Amino acid sequence: MSTTKPRVARLGLAAALITTPVAGVTASPRAEASDDVIEEVISIGTRTAGRTALDTAVPVDVFQPEQLESVNSSDLTDVIATLVPSFNVGRQPISDGATFIRPPQLRGLDSDKSLVLVNGKRRHRAALVVLGGFGSHGPDLGTIPTIALDQVEVLRDGASAQYGSDAIAGVLNFRLREDAEGLEVRSRYGEYAEGDGDDLQVEVNWGLPLGDRGFLNLSAQIADAEMTNRSRPYEIPIGSSGLTAAEAVHSEMVGTDGRTYYGPDAYTYTYADDGTLLQVLPGSDGVPDDLDTRYRDAHESPEQLWGQPEREQRMVFVNAGYELGDGARLYAFGNYSTKDQTGGFYYRRAGVAQLSPLRTADGSIWDPRRELFPAGFRPMFSGEVEDYSAVAGVEGLLGSGWTYDVSARYGYSDINYFLENTLNPAMGPDTPTSFEVGTLASDELALNADFSYALDVGLFSPLNVAFGFEYREEGYEIGQGDEAGRTVGPYAQMDPWNFNTTADEVAADGRPVGCYIPGLETPGTPCAAGDPIFNAVAIGSNGMPGFVNEVDYERDSRAAYLDVEADVTDRWLLSSAIRYEKFSDFGDTGNWKLATRYNLLENLSVRASLGTGFRAPTPGQIATQSVSTTISDTGIPESSGIYPAWNPVAAFFGAEELAPEESFSYTFGITATPTDALTFTVDAYNIDLKDRIVISSDFRPDGLTAERYQQLLEASGGIGDVAQVSFFTNDLDTRTRGIDVVAEYDIESRFGLSTLSAALNHNQTEITKRPLRTLADGSTGYFVDDQDVFNEENGLPSVRGNVALRHGVDKWDLMVRANYYGESEWSDGVNTQTFSDEILVDLEATYRFTPKFSTTLGGQNIFDSYPDPAETADVCCGQIYSGTSVVPWMGAFYFLRANLHL
Repeated sequence: MSTTKPRVARLGLAAALITTPVAGVTASPRAEASDDVIEEVISIGTRTAGRTALDTAVPVDVFQPEQLESVNSSDLTDVIATLVPSFNVGRQPISDGATFIRPPQLRGLDSDKSLVLVNGKRRHRAALVVLGGFGSHGPDLGTIPTIALDQVEVLRDGASAQYGSDAIAGVLNFRLREDAEGLEVRSRYGEYAEGDGDDLQVEVNWGLPLGDRGFLNLSAQIADAEMTNRSRPYEIPIGSSGLTAAEAVHSEMVGTDGRTYYGPDAYTYTYADDGTLLQVLPGSDGVPDDLDTRYRDAHESPEQLWGQPEREQRMVFVNAGYELGDGARLYAFGNYSTKDQTGGFYYRRAGVAQLSPLRTADGSIWDPRRELFPAGFRPMFSGEVEDYSAVAGVEGLLGSGWTYDVSARYGYSDINYFLENTLNPAMGPDTPTSFEVGTLASDELALNADFSYALDVGLFSPLNVAFGFEYREEGYEIGQGDEAGRTVGPYAQMDPWNFNTTADEVAADGRPVGCYIPGLETPGTPCAAGDPIFNAVAIGSNGMPGFVNEVDYERDSRAAYLDVEADVTDRWLLSSAIRYEKFSDFGDTGNWKLATRYNLLENLSVRASLGTGFRAPTPGQIATQSVSTTISDTGIPESSGIYPAWNPVAAFFGAEELAPEESFSYTFGITATPTDALTFTVDAYNIDLKDRIVISSDFRPDGLTAERYQQLLEASGGIGDVAQVSFFTNDLDTRTRGIDVVAEYDIESRFGLSTLSAALNHNQTEITKRPLRTLADGSTGYFVDDQDVFNEENGLPSVRGNVALRHGVDKWDLMVRANYYGESEWSDGVNTQTFSDEILVDLEATYRFTPKFSTTLGGQNIFDSYPDPAETADVCCGQIYSGTSVVPWMGAFYFLRANLHL
């Protein structure tokens, strides 16, 4: 199997990071010891030293360690989603790699529309290209341990002119701790109110001096979480086309509600030697004792598991700095993490076609329901995720007043997929039951050089001039897994051993017409209808057949930017940025941005920004090709293929090679500090996105005419048993509009200090352009159908918010937080369901036994709230809640945490 190797970059001057000012209001609490407002100095979006989140031109939220720690999750993605209302993330239990690397959204746009920085340096992308929704490809925030962070800055504004591709919706910057001494240990244990999902987490941060000029800060996390299950018994309506006739006649399986249940009282099959189907219940005469035992064993655990995967997670982050003298500083940081996770795919009941009996070469019947899975089967899907990075550079101040920052960066991510408890039906009795499916890998190498100078031009403040260069190489690889997982076995066709010869056929060995099954020869008479020789079964390891082709895609890019910023008067801040970038595979692009802030009063300001942006399709989106098993509305497993735009299959359905996305955005807002204790901001925004990269809706090859289907086979070299085809395409123009409100109020009394904070986001995306296309069957239609358009516009809550109260008195710290999720809608193409709004409440109490040791008892979603059960599409086979829901659906979680500082 091919895996990505670190590439040697062609040396080139480097560049790009910073530029225009940005900012906003802090969402962090004030220090207890001071009566003054504390304004956090920010490092995101401005090259002017000393800018704070309260005096820059666009909104930035700043979060301190105590706020990050208040969200009890071993996944940083959950932490940010809880604190930032415009940041959403769901949990997708059965969604291939998105089960393990969860894709978030900022301002309703996918993860690849937001840029992630660590210490101001671009974070590499994860190996996973999400094959659900619109096919996002962004970094994995779950590789950063919370204890490693000193501050998190969230820029809620477009910033492509400042940082390059991806920064359309905003930028997240994670600043690492620089402690040169001290040891901190955090440990936590918790479980859900349902009694599952036991979660143990231990985090350590250790600061060490490097002589008297530097520091080495080490952070580590170990987290183990058990699987959860929020499903119900697998059921299908009587009369559904998903039921075989044999399944429907078993009255013992029919409940009083008229639905058929596939639980411990379900049946199995066996066959007579002549191929006659015998309908036999476990425990009755005619079923071998070992089969009955294996059937019962298969039901010791639920048939369907739908919940978070089992997870073992190990992460290390290192941050170091050393003063070289003469104004120069050497710095380095990096990480290594592994995540091993296992979850369950949808349960395949005993009656599915993948478990059909087969005639083997010696004429005997091989029945996988009898030999392997007497009660059906549930494939278990695992992902081993590895992620590492290294950044090193030198920064400093030259005698002439110039600042410089020269750095090199490398990042790598891979994910290796495995399947167990499944089969490749086409291999018949030779099938393994476990498979290595394949590997995805992504890497980046970058060289950067950034410079700035404060130039006195007679304005209220010096004109800060920043410019820089960047050279970046990116690669993406797909490596094939076990050959058995994609083998086209003999049973992919009917009668593979040529037992049945009809009058218009001539057997290769000269046999006469008739059925010649060894021991059951019937010369002159065709084999009996329904005999297993007429069964043709699916190709590939069921659940995920693996990757059809190995891919190794590389590209490079070069960029340069210029940024200027100054306080024109004591009230007016003005900044601008331009950026030029050239890709080896997409040509060049130029972008610009203007931002301004004006102080109407000492404590009241207005701010605005205007600019263009872009996002080049990632190497993963260009290269990804995958076939996986999906479950139809009738509960039948079938193969679904996603193809890159250049693939002959995608081209047959009308796909064209991908081009960059382009955006135009603006914001307008106010900031106010009526008193030292109260701050609030209100910011409205608009993001127009042109040529948005999406995954098309599904097209079915079996809907083509015989002639067109033959043309597809010839163009593609055969697409096997793929029942649905989709592909990446630049197909939509969208407009995203919204408003953010952030407020904070400190209350001091003889009972202690209280901090009340609130944040609200209203966000709406609409499709503004969807071109008509000529489809593969000759008709006119859309690559993205009405159902997907509706769900893109309505699938997320349009309103999200949170209110938190923190109170400290004596040795106690108390926190209560309410998270609000507004209504959303989902359509299955026929029916539309409205999901009601939800409020989830978190509560925790911390007691400090000593200044160095404390314990916290708390709960998340303490009232055990759940979203509405899903009634439209996106549910199957015992699933209760929508897999696209951003409202947590696992119920209340209770925990005990201990913190030790030495």
